[in-house]
Amino acid sequence: MEKLELHYYLSDKSHSMDAFVKNKAEAELLKVFKEISDILELDLSFEIEALTEGGIKEFIKILKKKKTKKQITKILAVVGVIFSGVLTNIISDQLTKNPELEKSQLEESQLNIKKLKRDLEKEDISEDESTIIIENLTVLISNTDKIKFHRSNFYSNLLKENKIEQISTTELDENNVPLSKEKKVSREDFNKFIVHKVKIDSEFVEDANIEIVSPVLKSGKIKWRGYYDTKAISFNLLDSDFKNSVLNREVSFQNGTSIKCLLEFEKEMDDEGNIKITEINVFDVTNVFEGETTIITKRGKEIIEEKKQIKLDFGTNEE
Repeated sequence: MEKLELHYYLSDKSHSMDAFVKNKAEAELLKVFKEISDILELDLSFEIEALTEGGIKEFIKILKKKKTKKQITKILAVVGVIFSGVLTNIISDQLTKNPELEKSQLEESQLNIKKLKRDLEKEDISEDESTIIIENLTVLISNTDKIKFHRSNFYSNLLKENKIEQISTTELDENNVPLSKEKKVSREDFNKFIVHKVKIDSEFVEDANIEIVSPVLKSGKIKWRGYYDTKAISFNLLDSDFKNSVLNREVSFQNGTSIKCLLEFEKEMDDEGNIKITEINVFDVTNVFEGETTIITKRGKEIIEEKKQIKLDFGTNEE
């Protein structure tokens, strides 16, 4: 596969469209292609060839950057089919809300993709088997969050141009001869690719140990600073009882003083589809450690009593 034709079908037989819309949309399209290349572990570059009329047609030339090993030549031959499928097939329009689940799913997908790539390179594989493998690769890649995110942005931008009635992709050889049937997506289906709301669940760590570097000894919305898992963090202390005990000088801080608590990492997806930590919050401070001394806080005592009560309740039920 040498090229991918991207065809914008425009109303009123027009041959022009808003330049800002087109550039923003295709910036997201190239991010989709780059992400697919990274997932497939292919070192590719992309060139845009001159436009032709008929709505607007654009030819995206796919090039390998370095000398490619012989054993991955088959995947290179069908990479345009995968690009086209990811762009035009509706697989899922929802992002994974749980980052830990996304991580495990991504690891599993990467293993499956590597296996499918190995299967595709086998000498005795049939055409039907190759087709199934390519379809499976397309589904796995389409279900990754970064692909969904950038593809969503691509279609969102296209909706801003009222002239666009549909788009299509076609795989071409180096002489612009079609290698496949044209795959079309009508304007009314653009929304099916769009992720309308991105919400990432917070990550909680129970019994987290934070070494306090800079406590806040006065009221206000000032962040505390400390070390968690050898990394410097700034956090909001949201345990009101512990905060009051600090303000009342009931708890002192020395070099090396640490706390045990419930730690929350608030997260969101940035403009590149990466999950970033936006806020760090501390709840339920149960213990303060000062050298060899351990102080159980008010909340710590409450939690101990709650656990005792749960045990008693279970014991009563068993009888």
